[in-house]
Amino acid sequence: MLYTILLCGDFYMIEVEVKARVESFTPIKKLLIEKLNVDLDKIEYQEDTYFNSPYKDFAITDEAFRIRKISVNNETQLFITYKGPKIDSKSKTRIEYETNIGDSQIARNIFENLGFIVAADVIKTREIYHFDDFEITLDSVKNAGTFIEIEKTLEDNDDYNKSLNDIFVLFEKLGITNGFERKSYLEIIMDSN
Repeated sequence: MLYTILLCGDFYMIEVEVKARVESFTPIKKLLIEKLNVDLDKIEYQEDTYFNSPYKDFAITDEAFRIRKISVNNETQLFITYKGPKIDSKSKTRIEYETNIGDSQIARNIFENLGFIVAADVIKTREIYHFDDFEITLDSVKNAGTFIEIEKTLEDNDDYNKSLNDIFVLFEKLGITNGFERKSYLEIIMDSN
């Protein structure tokens, strides 16, 4: 289970996210179409380069700092993202800052000249579906496996527990009752090395 606080202007948004490892997308896609009446919105190819700080070990502090490249058809977007440490012991609630950049190599050169070291690359193909206020993604992650994530973004006054409950109900509708994973893709890949 993951929930992230997104800073958007002068207010907070909370992203409630639950991820499960799956063996095959075929039965899930069938249920998405037949039971939820949703179609594929888009397919993204994502390349994340994670960095470790020269000042502290992000693996110990549970922080993340990355450059993300998202490719859809012939369009590419680039982002820098910082994710703070977990805020409590029961969840993966984090503060997250993200901004667009123009050139990933220049950003990488800046970080490396400041002493940041590349920790790992996370490469995935993400199929994105939407059902009501939920985003459902099917992720094929190189060196990690296949996963389904369901997430909902909340205003800071929305009922988190209801949304989390609704996410697990949606997982049940898709035939998923186990295999839930709290680790990030980076953690899964680093643990396998």
